[in-house]
Amino acid sequence: MAQAPVFESDNELLRLAQGLRSALGAPAPVAQSRRVLVGFRGKARLFYYPPLGGPRLRTPLVLFPYLGISRPYIFDLRPGESFAEFLAAEGVPFYLVDWGIFGPEDRDLGLDDIVADMIPSLLRQALRHARAEAATVFGYCMGVPMTASALAFDPSLPAKNYLAMVGPIDFSIGEFPRITDEDRFDVDAVIETFDLMPAEFIRSGFKMLNPLGDLQQAKALLENAGNPQWLEGYKAMNRWASEWIPLPKQFFRHWVRHFYQRNELIRGELRIMGQPIDLRRITAPVLCIGATKDDIVPAASACALIDAVGSADKQFLELEGGHISVIAGRRARTQVWPALADWLRAHD
Repeated sequence: MAQAPVFESDNELLRLAQGLRSALGAPAPVAQSRRVLVGFRGKARLFYYPPLGGPRLRTPLVLFPYLGISRPYIFDLRPGESFAEFLAAEGVPFYLVDWGIFGPEDRDLGLDDIVADMIPSLLRQALRHARAEAATVFGYCMGVPMTASALAFDPSLPAKNYLAMVGPIDFSIGEFPRITDEDRFDVDAVIETFDLMPAEFIRSGFKMLNPLGDLQQAKALLENAGNPQWLEGYKAMNRWASEWIPLPKQFFRHWVRHFYQRNELIRGELRIMGQPIDLRRITAPVLCIGATKDDIVPAASACALIDAVGSADKQFLELEGGHISVIAGRRARTQVWPALADWLRAHD
């Protein structure tokens, strides 16, 4: 029997089916850069990414990302799209904190524990490993108000520089403050129902900022399912975006009440271990970065750090991109990462 002819539309349909099968198949490999476990505190792990050919900068870079929500391998997504890989090539001694995956046993972990204990401990462990006297402290997203609070709580912490990226400081700006307003969001009632703030609830909160995001993603997948190179990047990013992590109940309570509902950090009313937090006690050189299309942390919320700190050397950059693409997208590789490397060299 003669074989039926294969038309161009048949080929396109076949490529679409193969692409969708690949996209929905086995998870993409991630976090492939060489790293070494060099410290820990509680469930938090401190990883070191050795520079290629040895360090060319004396000052180590210690990154404190968001706590919970998602995994930190967004900073080492895959070869060619890895911030950690870029830093290794630039000779930067790079340390990344992975806060771990929380369980019911972490229900009482609160803001005081993170700011007054875990951040100082992990920072000092990084310095001991690097045999350095001071580091560039790097806060990303939630890591910015956490590290800023730690540096203001104890100005003797060995921070030579402070790098803050897409982190909220003025919590009166943006959609999350409206979603979590005290009149409509009873954080105590929510938290007392659970041992943890469930990952599904956290995911729902972010989805509220962009209700059509899943549809837009599905449309992009259908349009690019025949492009193997695009699919590789999609699979890695989609894996990261799908792995949500719960938050300890006390930390979530403190985060919502003290930051989103009462905006205590920028007002100078936040207390850690009973001590008031005054951001003017931060005097190290500061580079603060906001993103033009960030619907999670508007640039104006991030920029508030500049007026709040006591540093003489301080700079704000508003870069093109969104909350994630500013550190992990194509523009990040060509514009953001090189700008960070230049600043780190200038402040070494």
